[in-house]
Amino acid sequence: MSRAKLPRTTHLEPLKTSDGDGTFTDMEAQVAKLSSDMENIKIAVSDIKTDIRELRSDARTDFRLLFGALIFVALGLATLMAKGFHWL
Repeated sequence: MSRAKLPRTTHLEPLKTSDGDGTFTDMEAQVAKLSSDMENIKIAVSDIKTDIRELRSDARTDFRLLFGALIFVALGLATLMAKGFHWL
């Protein structure tokens, strides 16, 4: 499959805006808005990281509590079975 060669341009025209003057008059305002938006995103990501750390800690505590309860119930049932079979 052969590719057609495209003509090579040495001079590119600047992008035109909607007002047609060829300049970006409100570029600084747009950059400032993007900068403030990025700061807000950084703060939000930091808050999310903190929340995830708290959830991990809570999950670890909940797991330990549930595991302890499971062991307690298993030992209680084993004791009941041992008494029922007159092993104790």
